Amino acid sequence: MDILTARETRAHHIEKIMKEHVHKTIIVMKANVPGIDKNPKRMVFVCRFFHKLLIDTFGNQILEYHFVKSIDGDYTYYVVEEKGTIVKEKTIVIEEENVLGKLIDLDVYDEKAITRSDLECEMRQCLICDNYAHVCVRNRTHPQTEVIGKVNVIVNDFLTELILSKTIKCIYYELELYPKFGLVSSRNNGSHSDMSFETFVQSIFAIKPFIRDFILYGINDLDNPLILKEIGIRAEKAMFEATNGINTHKGLIFLLGIFLPVFTKAIIQQETPQSIKKQIKILSNEIIGKYYDGINNKSNLSHGDKIFQTHGLKGIRGQALSGMNLVFECPDYQEKPSEYVYHEYLLYFMSRLDDTTIIHKNDLETLQEVKKTAASIVERGGYSNHISEVNLISEQYLKRNISPGGSADLLVIKIIFEEMKYLLKN
Repeated sequence: MDILTARETRAHHIEKIMKEHVHKTIIVMKANVPGIDKNPKRMVFVCRFFHKLLIDTFGNQILEYHFVKSIDGDYTYYVVEEKGTIVKEKTIVIEEENVLGKLIDLDVYDEKAITRSDLECEMRQCLICDNYAHVCVRNRTHPQTEVIGKVNVIVNDFLTELILSKTIKCIYYELELYPKFGLVSSRNNGSHSDMSFETFVQSIFAIKPFIRDFILYGINDLDNPLILKEIGIRAEKAMFEATNGINTHKGLIFLLGIFLPVFTKAIIQQETPQSIKKQIKILSNEIIGKYYDGINNKSNLSHGDKIFQTHGLKGIRGQALSGMNLVFECPDYQEKPSEYVYHEYLLYFMSRLDDTTIIHKNDLETLQEVKKTAASIVERGGYSNHISEVNLISEQYLKRNISPGGSADLLVIKIIFEEMKYLLKN
Protein backbone atom coordinates (compact mmCIF):
# COMPACT_ATOMS: atom_id res chain seq x y z
CA MET A 1 0.00 0.00 0.00
CA ASP A 2 2.91 2.36 0.74
CA ILE A 3 4.28 1.78 -2.76
CA LEU A 4 0.85 2.37 -4.34
CA THR A 5 0.51 5.58 -2.36
CA ALA A 6 3.98 6.67 -3.49
CA ARG A 7 3.00 6.04 -7.13
CA GLU A 8 -0.07 8.22 -6.74
CA THR A 9 2.07 10.92 -5.13
CA ARG A 10 4.50 10.82 -8.05
CA ALA A 11 1.64 11.03 -10.56
CA HIS A 12 0.22 14.11 -8.81
CA HIS A 13 3.72 15.61 -8.68
CA ILE A 14 4.17 15.17 -12.43
CA GLU A 15 0.82 16.86 -13.08
CA LYS A 16 1.94 19.76 -10.89
CA ILE A 17 5.26 20.05 -12.75
CA MET A 18 3.49 20.15 -16.13
CA LYS A 19 1.20 22.93 -14.93
CA GLU A 20 4.20 24.90 -13.67
CA HIS A 21 6.07 24.45 -16.98
CA VAL A 22 3.51 24.91 -19.73
CA HIS A 23 4.82 24.29 -23.27
CA LYS A 24 7.85 22.49 -21.86
CA THR A 25 8.62 18.78 -21.96
CA ILE A 26 9.16 16.79 -18.77
CA ILE A 27 11.34 13.69 -18.50
CA VAL A 28 10.98 11.50 -15.42
CA MET A 29 13.79 9.01 -14.87
CA LYS A 30 13.66 6.16 -12.36
CA ALA A 31 15.04 2.65 -12.03
CA ASN A 32 12.84 -0.18 -13.27
CA VAL A 33 13.22 -2.46 -10.26
CA PRO A 34 11.36 -5.70 -9.45
CA GLY A 35 10.53 -6.54 -5.85
CA ILE A 36 9.68 -4.51 -2.76
CA ASP A 37 13.01 -2.69 -2.42
CA LYS A 38 12.75 -0.04 -5.12
CA ASN A 39 16.05 1.66 -4.24
CA PRO A 40 18.75 -1.04 -4.11
CA LYS A 41 22.23 0.49 -3.97
CA ARG A 42 23.48 -1.07 -7.18
CA MET A 43 20.63 0.59 -9.08
CA VAL A 44 21.61 4.03 -7.81
CA PHE A 45 24.76 4.01 -9.94
CA VAL A 46 22.59 2.95 -12.92
CA CYS A 47 20.52 6.09 -12.44
CA ARG A 48 23.68 8.19 -12.12
CA PHE A 49 24.92 6.70 -15.40
CA PHE A 50 21.69 7.56 -17.24
CA HIS A 51 21.58 10.99 -15.66
CA LYS A 52 24.90 11.75 -17.36
CA LEU A 53 23.57 10.35 -20.65
CA LEU A 54 20.56 12.68 -20.43
CA ILE A 55 22.76 15.68 -19.64
CA ASP A 56 25.06 14.81 -22.54
CA THR A 57 22.11 14.27 -24.90
CA PHE A 58 20.02 17.35 -24.18
CA GLY A 59 22.67 19.76 -22.85
CA ASN A 60 21.44 23.34 -22.57
CA GLN A 61 17.93 22.28 -23.53
CA ILE A 62 17.55 21.07 -19.93
CA LEU A 63 16.29 24.13 -18.09
CA GLU A 64 16.37 22.48 -14.67
CA TYR A 65 16.33 19.09 -13.00
CA HIS A 66 15.53 17.88 -9.50
CA PHE A 67 16.01 14.64 -7.55
CA VAL A 68 13.06 13.31 -5.54
CA LYS A 69 13.13 10.49 -2.98
CA SER A 70 10.31 7.95 -3.10
CA ILE A 71 9.56 4.55 -1.59
CA ASP A 72 8.44 3.48 -5.06
CA GLY A 73 11.88 4.35 -6.39
CA ASP A 74 13.73 7.64 -6.26
CA TYR A 75 13.28 9.65 -9.44
CA THR A 76 14.72 12.68 -11.19
CA TYR A 77 12.64 14.99 -13.35
CA TYR A 78 13.99 17.22 -16.08
CA VAL A 79 12.35 20.28 -17.63
CA VAL A 80 13.38 20.33 -21.30
CA GLU A 81 13.02 23.06 -23.93
CA GLU A 82 12.12 20.75 -26.81
CA LYS A 83 9.07 19.21 -28.46
CA GLY A 84 7.82 16.17 -26.57
CA THR A 85 7.85 13.73 -29.49
CA ILE A 86 11.46 14.60 -30.30
CA VAL A 87 12.44 14.12 -26.65
CA LYS A 88 10.65 10.76 -26.57
CA GLU A 89 12.47 9.62 -29.71
CA LYS A 90 15.81 10.49 -28.15
CA THR A 91 15.02 8.75 -24.86
CA ILE A 92 13.99 5.62 -26.76
CA VAL A 93 17.38 5.67 -28.49
CA ILE A 94 19.08 6.02 -25.09
CA GLU A 95 17.11 3.03 -23.76
CA GLU A 96 17.68 0.87 -26.82
CA GLU A 97 21.38 1.58 -27.39
CA ASN A 98 22.49 0.61 -23.90
CA VAL A 99 22.25 -2.83 -22.30
CA LEU A 100 21.10 -1.15 -19.07
CA GLY A 101 18.22 0.47 -20.91
CA LYS A 102 15.79 -2.24 -19.81
CA LEU A 103 16.53 -1.39 -16.19
CA ILE A 104 15.52 2.26 -16.43
CA ASP A 105 12.28 4.11 -17.17
CA LEU A 106 12.52 7.39 -19.09
CA ASP A 107 8.95 8.65 -19.14
CA VAL A 108 8.20 11.74 -21.25
CA TYR A 109 5.33 14.22 -20.78
CA ASP A 110 4.20 17.07 -23.01
CA GLU A 111 0.76 18.05 -21.72
CA LYS A 112 0.22 14.29 -21.44
CA ALA A 113 2.31 11.14 -21.31
CA ILE A 114 3.98 10.28 -24.63
CA THR A 115 4.31 6.52 -25.04
CA ARG A 116 6.15 4.27 -27.44
CA SER A 117 2.87 3.37 -29.12
CA ASP A 118 2.27 7.08 -29.82
CA LEU A 119 5.40 6.97 -31.97
CA GLU A 120 4.54 3.53 -33.34
CA CYS A 121 7.60 2.04 -31.66
CA GLU A 122 7.77 -1.56 -30.52
CA MET A 123 7.14 -2.18 -26.84
CA ARG A 124 10.07 -3.07 -24.61
CA GLN A 125 11.06 -6.72 -24.37
CA CYS A 126 11.20 -8.83 -21.24
CA LEU A 127 14.56 -9.27 -19.49
CA ILE A 128 14.18 -13.05 -19.48
CA CYS A 129 12.33 -14.03 -22.64
CA ASP A 130 11.37 -12.62 -26.05
CA ASN A 131 7.89 -11.58 -24.96
CA TYR A 132 6.88 -7.99 -24.26
CA ALA A 133 7.88 -6.85 -20.78
CA HIS A 134 4.44 -5.55 -19.78
CA VAL A 135 2.86 -8.92 -20.69
CA CYS A 136 5.31 -10.89 -18.51
CA VAL A 137 4.86 -8.42 -15.64
CA ARG A 138 1.07 -8.61 -15.87
CA ASN A 139 1.05 -12.42 -16.02
CA ARG A 140 3.88 -12.82 -13.50
CA THR A 141 5.54 -15.16 -15.98
CA HIS A 142 8.93 -15.26 -14.25
CA PRO A 143 9.73 -15.73 -10.54
CA GLN A 144 10.95 -12.56 -8.89
CA THR A 145 14.21 -14.25 -7.85
CA GLU A 146 14.94 -15.07 -11.51
CA VAL A 147 14.30 -11.49 -12.58
CA ILE A 148 16.44 -10.01 -9.80
CA GLY A 149 19.21 -12.48 -10.64
CA LYS A 150 19.08 -11.40 -14.28
CA VAL A 151 19.21 -7.73 -13.27
CA ASN A 152 22.31 -8.37 -11.17
CA VAL A 153 24.03 -10.18 -14.04
CA ILE A 154 23.27 -7.33 -16.44
CA VAL A 155 24.52 -4.70 -13.98
CA ASN A 156 27.68 -6.63 -13.08
CA ASP A 157 28.61 -7.35 -16.70
CA PHE A 158 27.99 -3.77 -17.74
CA LEU A 159 29.98 -2.23 -14.88
CA THR A 160 32.89 -4.62 -15.49
CA GLU A 161 33.13 -3.64 -19.15
CA LEU A 162 32.57 0.05 -18.41
CA ILE A 163 35.42 0.26 -15.89
CA LEU A 164 37.70 -1.95 -18.00
CA SER A 165 37.26 0.10 -21.17
CA LYS A 166 37.67 3.36 -19.25
CA THR A 167 40.83 2.08 -17.54
CA ILE A 168 42.43 1.07 -20.83
CA LYS A 169 41.52 4.43 -22.36
CA CYS A 170 43.06 6.25 -19.39
CA ILE A 171 46.30 4.28 -19.72
CA TYR A 172 46.44 5.42 -23.34
CA TYR A 173 45.60 9.01 -22.34
CA GLU A 174 48.74 9.04 -20.18
CA LEU A 175 50.84 7.34 -22.85
CA GLU A 176 49.83 9.80 -25.58
CA LEU A 177 50.41 12.91 -23.44
CA TYR A 178 53.13 15.27 -24.68
CA PRO A 179 55.37 16.95 -23.61
CA LYS A 180 55.95 14.79 -20.54
CA PHE A 181 59.33 15.27 -18.89
CA GLY A 182 61.29 12.36 -20.33
CA LEU A 183 58.46 9.82 -20.17
CA VAL A 184 57.68 7.61 -23.18
CA SER A 185 55.01 9.04 -25.49
CA SER A 186 53.69 8.55 -29.00
CA ARG A 187 56.15 11.27 -30.12
CA ASN A 188 59.38 9.72 -28.82
CA ASN A 189 60.94 7.27 -26.36
CA GLY A 190 61.66 9.98 -23.82
CA SER A 191 64.74 9.22 -21.75
CA HIS A 192 64.29 5.46 -22.24
CA SER A 193 66.58 3.66 -24.67
CA ASP A 194 65.08 0.24 -23.88
CA MET A 195 61.40 0.96 -24.56
CA SER A 196 59.08 2.75 -26.97
CA PHE A 197 55.43 3.58 -27.59
CA GLU A 198 55.04 0.17 -29.24
CA THR A 199 56.52 -1.54 -26.17
CA PHE A 200 53.85 0.09 -24.01
CA VAL A 201 51.08 -0.90 -26.42
CA GLN A 202 52.23 -4.53 -26.28
CA SER A 203 52.27 -4.32 -22.50
CA ILE A 204 48.75 -2.87 -22.33
CA PHE A 205 47.39 -5.73 -24.43
CA ALA A 206 49.17 -8.23 -22.18
CA ILE A 207 47.85 -6.90 -18.85
CA LYS A 208 44.26 -6.19 -19.96
CA PRO A 209 42.86 -9.60 -18.84
CA PHE A 210 44.31 -9.07 -15.37
CA ILE A 211 42.85 -5.58 -15.13
CA ARG A 212 39.49 -7.26 -15.73
CA ASP A 213 40.27 -9.69 -12.88
CA PHE A 214 40.99 -6.76 -10.52
CA ILE A 215 37.58 -5.31 -11.39
CA LEU A 216 35.81 -8.67 -10.97
CA TYR A 217 37.32 -8.94 -7.49
CA GLY A 218 35.36 -5.81 -6.60
CA ILE A 219 32.25 -6.84 -8.54
CA ASN A 220 32.08 -10.14 -6.63
CA ASP A 221 32.79 -8.41 -3.30
CA LEU A 222 35.68 -10.74 -2.50
CA ASP A 223 37.74 -10.34 0.65
CA ASN A 224 40.99 -12.22 0.08
CA PRO A 225 44.00 -9.99 -0.68
CA LEU A 226 46.05 -13.06 -1.58
CA ILE A 227 43.91 -13.37 -4.71
CA LEU A 228 44.87 -9.82 -5.71
CA LYS A 229 48.55 -10.53 -5.12
CA GLU A 230 48.32 -13.63 -7.31
CA ILE A 231 46.59 -11.67 -10.09
CA GLY A 232 49.28 -9.01 -9.85
CA ILE A 233 52.07 -11.58 -10.13
CA ARG A 234 50.48 -13.09 -13.23
CA ALA A 235 50.02 -9.62 -14.73
CA GLU A 236 53.71 -8.81 -14.20
CA LYS A 237 54.72 -12.10 -15.79
CA ALA A 238 52.54 -11.42 -18.83
CA MET A 239 53.97 -7.90 -19.09
CA PHE A 240 57.58 -9.11 -19.03
CA GLU A 241 56.82 -11.81 -21.61
CA ALA A 242 55.23 -9.26 -23.94
CA THR A 243 58.06 -6.73 -23.57
CA ASN A 244 61.03 -9.13 -23.49
CA GLY A 245 61.78 -8.33 -19.87
CA ILE A 246 61.21 -4.57 -19.94
CA ASN A 247 59.36 -3.02 -16.98
CA THR A 248 56.68 -0.85 -18.56
CA HIS A 249 53.77 -1.08 -16.10
CA LYS A 250 54.90 -2.83 -12.92
CA GLY A 251 54.09 0.15 -10.69
CA LEU A 252 50.79 0.75 -12.43
CA ILE A 253 49.79 -2.92 -12.07
CA PHE A 254 50.34 -2.60 -8.33
CA LEU A 255 48.25 0.58 -8.08
CA LEU A 256 45.43 -0.76 -10.26
CA GLY A 257 45.37 -3.97 -8.21
CA ILE A 258 44.48 -1.95 -5.14
CA PHE A 259 42.50 0.95 -6.60
CA LEU A 260 40.16 -0.87 -9.01
CA PRO A 261 38.69 -3.43 -6.56
CA VAL A 262 37.99 -0.69 -4.00
CA PHE A 263 36.66 1.75 -6.60
CA THR A 264 34.38 -0.88 -8.15
CA LYS A 265 32.92 -1.85 -4.76
CA ALA A 266 32.40 1.83 -3.95
CA ILE A 267 30.31 2.34 -7.10
CA ILE A 268 28.10 -0.65 -6.34
CA GLN A 269 27.77 0.16 -2.63
CA GLN A 270 27.41 3.91 -3.30
CA GLU A 271 30.26 5.06 -1.11
CA THR A 272 32.10 8.39 -1.04
CA PRO A 273 35.66 9.25 -2.16
CA GLN A 274 36.59 9.54 1.52
CA SER A 275 35.48 5.94 2.05
CA ILE A 276 37.52 4.83 -0.98
CA LYS A 277 40.67 6.39 0.49
CA LYS A 278 40.04 4.62 3.80
CA GLN A 279 39.47 1.24 2.12
CA ILE A 280 42.61 1.66 -0.01
CA LYS A 281 44.61 2.14 3.21
CA ILE A 282 43.13 -1.01 4.72
CA LEU A 283 43.68 -3.13 1.62
CA SER A 284 47.22 -1.80 1.12
CA ASN A 285 48.16 -2.68 4.68
CA GLU A 286 46.79 -6.19 4.19
CA ILE A 287 48.75 -6.67 0.95
CA ILE A 288 52.01 -4.98 1.94
CA GLY A 289 51.85 -6.10 5.55
CA LYS A 290 55.24 -6.12 7.28
CA TYR A 291 57.12 -6.09 3.99
CA TYR A 292 59.55 -3.41 5.09
CA ASP A 293 60.20 -5.05 8.49
CA GLY A 294 61.91 -8.01 6.82
CA ILE A 295 63.58 -6.21 3.96
CA ASN A 296 67.07 -6.54 5.45
CA ASN A 297 66.71 -10.32 5.35
CA LYS A 298 65.97 -10.47 1.60
CA SER A 299 68.63 -12.03 -0.60
CA ASN A 300 67.49 -10.36 -3.83
CA LEU A 301 66.75 -6.69 -3.30
CA SER A 302 64.75 -4.74 -5.87
CA HIS A 303 65.63 -1.17 -6.84
CA GLY A 304 62.81 0.01 -4.58
CA ASP A 305 64.16 -2.08 -1.68
CA LYS A 306 67.60 -0.53 -2.00
CA ILE A 307 66.14 2.98 -2.12
CA PHE A 308 64.15 2.28 1.04
CA GLN A 309 67.28 1.00 2.81
CA THR A 310 69.26 4.06 1.77
CA HIS A 311 66.68 6.87 1.93
CA GLY A 312 63.69 5.42 3.80
CA LEU A 313 61.34 6.17 0.88
CA LYS A 314 58.57 3.69 0.05
CA GLY A 315 57.69 5.08 -3.37
CA ILE A 316 54.44 3.86 -4.87
CA ARG A 317 53.89 1.44 -1.96
CA GLY A 318 53.97 4.41 0.36
CA GLN A 319 51.31 6.11 -1.73
CA ALA A 320 49.10 3.04 -1.47
CA LEU A 321 49.59 2.89 2.31
CA SER A 322 48.53 6.55 2.51
CA GLY A 323 45.26 5.73 0.74
CA MET A 324 46.63 7.23 -2.50
CA ASN A 325 46.19 10.59 -0.80
CA LEU A 326 47.83 12.52 -3.66
CA VAL A 327 45.15 11.30 -6.07
CA PHE A 328 42.37 12.62 -3.83
CA GLU A 329 44.18 15.80 -2.77
CA CYS A 330 45.04 16.78 -6.35
CA PRO A 331 42.63 19.48 -7.64
CA ASP A 332 40.38 18.60 -10.56
CA TYR A 333 41.51 21.73 -12.46
CA GLN A 334 38.11 22.08 -14.09
CA GLU A 335 38.75 25.81 -14.48
CA LYS A 336 41.65 25.01 -16.83
CA PRO A 337 41.27 24.37 -20.58
CA SER A 338 40.41 20.68 -20.98
CA GLU A 339 43.41 19.99 -23.22
CA TYR A 340 45.76 21.04 -20.40
CA VAL A 341 44.20 19.28 -17.42
CA TYR A 342 46.27 16.06 -17.60
CA HIS A 343 49.47 18.10 -17.66
CA GLU A 344 48.26 19.95 -14.56
CA TYR A 345 47.70 16.62 -12.80
CA LEU A 346 51.15 15.36 -13.79
CA LEU A 347 52.91 18.50 -12.57
CA TYR A 348 51.04 18.31 -9.26
CA PHE A 349 52.19 14.72 -8.69
CA MET A 350 55.76 15.56 -9.72
CA SER A 351 55.75 18.39 -7.15
CA ARG A 352 54.61 16.12 -4.29
CA LEU A 353 55.60 12.49 -4.94
CA ASP A 354 58.85 10.97 -3.69
CA ASP A 355 59.27 9.27 -7.05
CA THR A 356 61.71 6.40 -6.60
CA THR A 357 61.90 5.95 -10.39
CA ILE A 358 63.82 9.23 -10.55
CA ILE A 359 66.17 8.14 -7.77
CA HIS A 360 66.80 4.83 -9.53
CA LYS A 361 67.64 6.47 -12.85
CA ASN A 362 69.41 9.44 -11.25
CA ASP A 363 69.72 10.25 -7.53
CA LEU A 364 67.96 11.83 -4.55
CA GLU A 365 69.23 15.30 -5.42
CA THR A 366 67.63 15.05 -8.86
CA LEU A 367 64.31 14.03 -7.29
CA GLN A 368 64.45 17.07 -4.99
CA GLU A 369 65.21 19.29 -7.98
CA VAL A 370 62.28 17.85 -9.98
CA LYS A 371 59.87 18.37 -7.08
CA LYS A 372 61.04 21.93 -6.58
CA THR A 373 60.78 22.78 -10.28
CA ALA A 374 57.30 21.26 -10.61
CA ALA A 375 56.11 22.97 -7.41
CA SER A 376 57.26 26.31 -8.77
CA ILE A 377 55.25 25.85 -11.97
CA VAL A 378 52.16 24.75 -10.02
CA GLU A 379 52.42 27.75 -7.68
CA ARG A 380 52.79 30.13 -10.66
CA GLY A 381 49.61 28.99 -12.39
CA GLY A 382 50.46 25.56 -13.75
CA TYR A 383 51.06 24.19 -17.22
CA SER A 384 48.49 26.34 -19.03
CA ASN A 385 50.41 29.49 -18.01
CA HIS A 386 53.90 28.11 -18.68
CA ILE A 387 53.69 25.88 -21.75
CA SER A 388 56.97 27.08 -23.28
CA GLU A 389 58.79 26.59 -19.98
CA VAL A 390 57.44 23.04 -19.64
CA ASN A 391 58.53 22.25 -23.21
CA LEU A 392 62.05 23.43 -22.41
CA ILE A 393 62.21 21.47 -19.12
CA SER A 394 60.91 18.35 -20.84
CA GLU A 395 63.71 18.56 -23.41
CA GLN A 396 66.26 18.99 -20.61
CA TYR A 397 64.90 16.00 -18.67
CA LEU A 398 65.05 13.87 -21.79
CA LYS A 399 68.76 14.69 -22.24
CA ARG A 400 69.47 14.16 -18.52
CA ASN A 401 67.79 10.73 -18.45
CA ILE A 402 65.08 11.87 -16.02
CA SER A 403 61.70 10.10 -16.08
CA PRO A 404 58.99 10.57 -13.38
CA GLY A 405 57.43 7.11 -13.83
CA GLY A 406 55.72 7.06 -10.43
CA SER A 407 53.92 10.31 -11.19
CA ALA A 408 52.81 8.87 -14.54
CA ASP A 409 51.26 5.89 -12.72
CA LEU A 410 49.39 8.19 -10.35
CA LEU A 411 48.20 10.20 -13.34
CA VAL A 412 46.43 7.12 -14.74
CA ILE A 413 44.66 6.53 -11.42
CA LYS A 414 43.67 10.19 -11.21
CA ILE A 415 42.20 10.21 -14.72
CA ILE A 416 40.18 7.03 -14.02
CA PHE A 417 38.84 8.56 -10.82
CA GLU A 418 37.90 11.89 -12.41
CA GLU A 419 36.30 10.23 -15.44
CA MET A 420 34.07 7.97 -13.32
CA LYS A 421 33.55 9.70 -9.98
CA TYR A 422 30.08 10.78 -11.11
CA LEU A 423 28.97 7.21 -10.37
CA LEU A 424 29.91 7.53 -6.68
CA LYS A 425 27.90 8.91 -3.79
CA ASN A 426 28.23 12.71 -3.60
